[in-house]
Amino acid sequence: MLDRRLLIILTMIFSAAVTPIAIRITQGEGVPSLVIVLIRLWLVSLALLPVVWLRYRRQLLSLTRRQVLLSGISGFWLALNLVLLFVSLEYTSVLMTSLLRRTTPLWIVLPEIIVFGVVFSRRFWLSLPLTLIGVAMVGLGGLSAIEAGSDPLLGGALALCGSLCFGAYLLIGRQLNNVIPPLLYSFLVFGSAALVTSLVVAISGTPVAGYSARGYLWVLIVTILAQAMGHLLMNLALQHFTATALAIILQVAVVGSAVIALFVFGEIPSLLQIVGGALVIYGVVIATVEQTRARWKHGAA
Repeated sequence: MLDRRLLIILTMIFSAAVTPIAIRITQGEGVPSLVIVLIRLWLVSLALLPVVWLRYRRQLLSLTRRQVLLSGISGFWLALNLVLLFVSLEYTSVLMTSLLRRTTPLWIVLPEIIVFGVVFSRRFWLSLPLTLIGVAMVGLGGLSAIEAGSDPLLGGALALCGSLCFGAYLLIGRQLNNVIPPLLYSFLVFGSAALVTSLVVAISGTPVAGYSARGYLWVLIVTILAQAMGHLLMNLALQHFTATALAIILQVAVVGSAVIALFVFGEIPSLLQIVGGALVIYGVVIATVEQTRARWKHGAA
């Protein structure tokens, strides 16, 4: 079980680290952000349809109105989160977008305590500020080496709003994953998000066709990285970790982006980034260990 959890975590971190870079490349091919979100959501929804119908047909047909409604709401927040992420990358740097989107733990700790009655240990509370400080150091240390973008204030604001939407998505997923199989929940959420995005595309009049084959290929790559290796595993991970612990674990992706930039773009991290990365990893280790202990004690009881 621990090996499976570790594989899920490592895959999610890799996905979160490289997805913004793949998105930026796709945008560079001339594909609008809305089109990337639309295609990726419909692709994964259609891919899941036969699996869900064969394996979870009975559970699908027996869903309550509340479960369907919450899945739809979760899909709305997911769609809004994705659109804000993609658009923010048009105005500011990959690192800055990743940095601000990883502030999600700040917005979901209190709801988890009030709504779900989650009790965190002292060491867990220590990991939260340490991780966020580390993320800030990674971002600030790279400002001198990375262009801020055409409108960093707008891009940063969009990324920050995206972190709020992502927090709402995690909280609803944490509740529904306890009663709905992860694949079925993912299908409901992705399908709802695809419908929401389709409505936005229709209203905005954004064309879906007419882009280069290379652009569509990168859309497919983004879909595999973000949906198959990211959100699908994230919904599965919510069965083993609280939303707050999961959000902290994903902070490692910021460090991963810096490492990728080192090899791809030759960007050598500063001392501030190295220290910040160490804090992020330390905070993640504490959060993961404390979460594992909490679930083990609950199971033993």
